[in-house]
Amino acid sequence: MDVTYYVALPFVLADDGLALGEAVECTSANAAVMRAEALLRKTGCAGALAFSRPPAASSATPRS
Repeated sequence: MDVTYYVALPFVLADDGLALGEAVECTSANAAVMRAEALLRKTGCAGALAFSRPPAASSATPRS
């Protein structure tokens, strides 16, 4: 079964600039966008990204 992962990823303020926050897995693309928008409203959040990751090709043959 192929599963696409939808993720919201915040960028937080750190002492030396920006750092990645904790990724949040979501149930749909729309939910990931809404979650990223909500993360932007949190104190210390410098930005957020919503993205999807398609399933890895499980039957891929390595190339030489």
